[in-house]
Amino acid sequence: MRAIDVSAYQGKPDWSKVKKAGVSAAILRIANRKGKDESFEHNYAGCETAGIRRGVYRYSYAKSPAEAVREALGVLNILDNRPLELGVWLDLEWSGQRALGKKAITAIAQAFIKTITTAGYKCGIYCNMDWHKNVLDTATLNVPYWIARYPSDDSGIMRPQLKPNRGECGWQYSSKGKVDGINGHVDLDEWYGSADMFGTGVNKVLESEAVRSLQEAMKADGIKDKNGNDLKIDGAKGLFTESAITKILMKSGAFDTARGKYSVGSTGQVVKWLEMRLDSLIGDSIQELLGHTLTNGKNPDGKYGADVRLAVGLFQKLRGLQIDYKAGPKTVTELLFK
Repeated sequence: MRAIDVSAYQGKPDWSKVKKAGVSAAILRIANRKGKDESFEHNYAGCETAGIRRGVYRYSYAKSPAEAVREALGVLNILDNRPLELGVWLDLEWSGQRALGKKAITAIAQAFIKTITTAGYKCGIYCNMDWHKNVLDTATLNVPYWIARYPSDDSGIMRPQLKPNRGECGWQYSSKGKVDGINGHVDLDEWYGSADMFGTGVNKVLESEAVRSLQEAMKADGIKDKNGNDLKIDGAKGLFTESAITKILMKSGAFDTARGKYSVGSTGQVVKWLEMRLDSLIGDSIQELLGHTLTNGKNPDGKYGADVRLAVGLFQKLRGLQIDYKAGPKTVTELLFK
């Protein structure tokens, strides 16, 4: 499959002409250090209208897992649950990362990939041959790869003898391509992998055990169904359980200026459930954000303080919910899905 990758450097392509030129897929730069790529919205919409498959890439400058999570969250914020046929690609080529060593780079990549996949998108890595052979721990980073390899006298012509042949699903074979509908040079790619990279940002399966444990917690806290009766502990998200969930609103206390953080607000068994559920679903991302998980290998304390508040906000960001740092009915319902 003939593909290209583009950014604001290519201006505003005429995607109908690009399609007629034989291009079937495009990987779009979604953001850089300054924010959203200036041409992203034009490119995303133009590809959709022209019937061109879309993926996005983010050149990474992260020097820690926490910075990688922030980069990934930026990508998710721009995507806003919109579909991608060819997934999200982490662009690893910066010399500042290479100097960190293989172990650190692996942790950075894992943090980015985990954040993206938790939100329901597929994620792969873009790199050149040198990085794939000598820098990345590809055994640990077991994801699809899109590999760049083209000659020093690159003229926009594919040279089959340079095909990476390292199990990649895409090969960037030129940076000097010419395509009708695009002014100047453009990167050319051959997409031949079979990896399913479709994602919409919505990847949810209801977990009956999560429903059951929430029912138990609500019953312990005295939260009853719409008829004022105790909940049946059956793991089913029926009308009575849903009516009880509408009564939930967990939040932190006021901001404590002396301590420089939010004080404890809500407490109880449902807060304990919240802590455990957040750790179960996005524990790795919480670890990168806070430096520890909410339970940290111990029993939850059932206190909605500063850390729980931040973790709830992170979950809301990952799932495309309104970010208000409160665990109300919508957030609690979303937590029932993995």
